[in-house]
Amino acid sequence: MNKPETSIERHRAKREAVYEAAATVFAQYGFRRTTMNDIAQAAGISRPALYLMFANKENLFQGLAAFRLDQAIEQALDVLAGGGDTNERVIEALLVFERIFYEPIADSPHGAELMDISQSLASELMMKDIVRLHAALAKTLSDAEQAGEVNFGNSPLKPKAFVELLFTGVNGVKKKANNTEEFRKMVKQLAEVFLQSVTK
Repeated sequence: MNKPETSIERHRAKREAVYEAAATVFAQYGFRRTTMNDIAQAAGISRPALYLMFANKENLFQGLAAFRLDQAIEQALDVLAGGGDTNERVIEALLVFERIFYEPIADSPHGAELMDISQSLASELMMKDIVRLHAALAKTLSDAEQAGEVNFGNSPLKPKAFVELLFTGVNGVKKKANNTEEFRKMVKQLAEVFLQSVTK
């Protein structure tokens, strides 16, 4: 892998390395027990250097949430942009998104606490960003309808509302699934039920 060449790229790479280290530490100890010193040690930098990058632990966590969310959305968009069956792409995009954004938190013994912190510290940011994925999924379904692959004619929902309700269902699955494997299976089943309702 090539080393970052510009100061901006080096700064971005350093920040991303801190995010990866912080994610590991938060998963291991939870948000409240984690200290900035823990994160600095895990990232291989000094505590003062960490404070030059982030004002406090809350600010770092918000940045981590935004970083992971952006990663998840971009990879889900890549899946949607690919070829093949529309239903399969929609389901895979959902699974890819949750695999990157939700599952690392869910797999932590402190998952419930980390989810609560995400909601309290980053919910506004998350909702603003998630609209991008909702819009891309809705466009994929609208394009599929124009191509004759799906039909919303008999559905009480248009693609945008359809996607929003699907995500509401996925959030419900998060509370019910006992492990990652069960979560993926239930998300796939939920999406299949939704998509069957508009599939010709």
